[in-house]
Formats: sequence, C-alpha cells, structure tokens
Amino acid sequence: MLKLPGDFNPFTIVLLVFEWLCFIYLIRQKEKRNFFLWIIFIFGWVKQLIFLSQKSMFDWYYWVPQILLFVPVLLFVLEQKLKRNLWLTLLIIFYSIPMLAFQTVHAIATGNGEWNYRRTIGLFLNSYEKDKNQWIFLEPAGYVPYFSGLKTIDEVGLVDKKVQDEIRKDKKNFWINTIKNRKPKYLLSYDDLFKSENAEYIKLHYKLIKEFRVKDHLRSNHFILQKIYILKPSGSDYNLYERID
Repeated sequence: MLKLPGDFNPFTIVLLVFEWLCFIYLIRQKEKRNFFLWIIFIFGWVKQLIFLSQKSMFDWYYWVPQILLFVPVLLFVLEQKLKRNLWLTLLIIFYSIPMLAFQTVHAIATGNGEWNYRRTIGLFLNSYEKDKNQWIFLEPAGYVPYFSGLKTIDEVGLVDKKVQDEIRKDKKNFWINTIKNRKPKYLLSYDDLFKSENAEYIKLHYKLIKEFRVKDHLRSNHFILQKIYILKPSGSDYNLYERID
C-alpha cells in the first residue's frame, strides 16, 4: 500500500478504484484468461483483508497482493489496440514513476528508522545489561532484540510460543499475564505503562529508565536525506522499563 504522511491517504483509494475498474473491464470481455484473473484478484484481496482484519499494517505484508492486483492494470494497458503508446506513457508517468519515487523515499526512511533508530535502542540495552540471559518483552521482534543480545519475548509470539499459549487462554489479558508469569527484566512499549490499565502492577514492579523518541533520530549531514527523514519519519516512540524486584 502507498503510505504518505498523515492518517488519510487518498492515493491508495484512487489506485484501488483504478485496479477494480481495469479488472471489471477485462472480465467483461469473457476471455479464457478470466479464470486466472479471478484467482489472482480474489487471492490478492483476500490476503489483504486478512492482514487488515488482524491489524497487521507492516508494508511488506502487502507487497505480494499489491503486485497481483497490478496485473489487471498492466493487461488493460497492454491490450489497448488504439493509442497503446499513449496508455503506456500515461502508465509510466502517473503510475510507475510515482511508485518508484515513493519506494525510493520509503526505503531510505525505513532504513533510517531501522538502522539509526531501532538499532540504537538495541545497542543501548547491549551496553546497559551485561547479563545476556535476561529477558525483554516487546512488540517488534527485530533490530532491538537482535542488537541487545537479550532473550526475547515478543507480543505476537513469533519467537516465543508461550505467548501464543497465553493468547489462546486469555487474549484480553495475555500481555499482563505474560509479565506476571515470566517476569521479564525489561519492557519496551509504545505506551506510557504508568498510565495504562495495568499501571498499578507496573509501578510496583518496574521503573522507567529511558525514553526513545523518533524525532531525535531524524538528523543527517546530507541535506536531501534530512528532508526525507523529516517528510516520512519511520518508527515509533518507545519507553523502556526495568524490573526493580
């Protein structure tokens, strides 16, 4: 999906509508290839809807379905018998070039968010905690736990099956139940846990040791990179807590 700064992105809506129009135009021709078009289109939409229903908003989850949904657009343009070159030119100018430009900006911004931001959180933990047998409980099982060297419990259970067991037993309270049962030394959260519904327990057993903010990692000596980082900041603010008992 094409993401831009802000909560609402009209470009994604426009692209999806255009994909639907191309698909409808093609299947009305009743060609043999329609069977495969239906399979591709249905698969692309089902996969997207599954991810959306689970609130999985990572960009790379949508790359495959978006490529599949682009097939009707490409066929529509290539099968034009009149003014095909005009259609190809319009596709390149209004579709391909903007997508390439966006992907370039997105890749640079994401690289900064991962390498210059999340990696620094992991490096901080690596130097702060010398006992690498300690556990950290957090949502993203990626750069942070890797560079910290700590044992990891992730909130979705990708690297720890016990979390999946807690979710199956009590989905609503699995997070606090995992903390009570496993007692991880560190918690890394997007939220201010001292103001959460479990604030009483967190205040009793944890202390805030550091705040990490995206805005502090948007600087570059290169003018263009600086503008890209500010235009599309990548990452989330984090709060790091340490167990005190």
